[in-house]
Amino acid sequence: MNVPQKVDYRLLSPYVRYVHEIVISAGARIADRHIYDYEFIFVVRGEGRLRLGERVHAMKGGDLFYIRPHLSNAMEITGTQPMDCFAVHFDYMYLGEGHEFSPYAVYLGQGAEEGAVRLGDRPAVEPSEFDVPEAIAVGDVKGFYETFKELNACFGRAGVGAGLRLKSVMLRLLGLVYEELMTREGVRIGHPHADAVLEAIQYMEAHYAERIDAQLLARRAGFSPKYFGTLFKQATGAAVSAYLLRLRMEQAKQLLAQRKLSVEEVGARVGIDDLYYFSKLFKKTEGMSPSRYASSIAWPAE
Repeated sequence: MNVPQKVDYRLLSPYVRYVHEIVISAGARIADRHIYDYEFIFVVRGEGRLRLGERVHAMKGGDLFYIRPHLSNAMEITGTQPMDCFAVHFDYMYLGEGHEFSPYAVYLGQGAEEGAVRLGDRPAVEPSEFDVPEAIAVGDVKGFYETFKELNACFGRAGVGAGLRLKSVMLRLLGLVYEELMTREGVRIGHPHADAVLEAIQYMEAHYAERIDAQLLARRAGFSPKYFGTLFKQATGAAVSAYLLRLRMEQAKQLLAQRKLSVEEVGARVGIDDLYYFSKLFKKTEGMSPSRYASSIAWPAE
């Protein structure tokens, strides 16, 4: 199995391969299977067990399960009632025609067999900002149910517009997953040092125009710089320097949008006094120079 490539969330463009709602009879067993893309299973009602590799998860209404590519899995319905669930197969990005396959042939056995070697070599791409666990007892059950229901309704409709709608709903689902896992600041909920990381982020938000580094934040938190850097990345998915840069660039965009300060003054306001260095960082982060960014958002107001 290939190690998943981590990409910035802004590059995500989910490709939905298959969606369905299925009612599985009480006592039924779904035999061991392998999938070659990503799958979410959302349980509406019923009880069961899901085996992922060597791990077994209990299933009940309101649970979301995440199956990564090339992982053997099997399901058993344990309750006295049928299980109603939604499932969506997808990739975080379209990988190209050479890595495409028919879900009907591979998962439903309705066509020619795909080459196992070719599918076994499919690359995997995941967002770098959050790591989805195999099982989540979701809080926003209604939001997930309505989103899966809309995904199911959109799937199978023909045309570019329908495909774009399907993609947008899948992005909404990923947003719901993110909100279940992370705080507003982007800190993983339940991380053992979430409070220390949140305090560091709040300090950065209040002092982003000043000199800040991992050593300062580590000292404030009572950890060594190396250990704090590890904790911070575990909790947020980003290094301290990358998080601070993102915060500064967001503040810079707000100041540039006001069109009251020069580019050099904006850089100084967010803690980067060197005009050339600020412009270089801004262009690397936003894909355009600060002056061009300011011009690009000026026309609606004018």
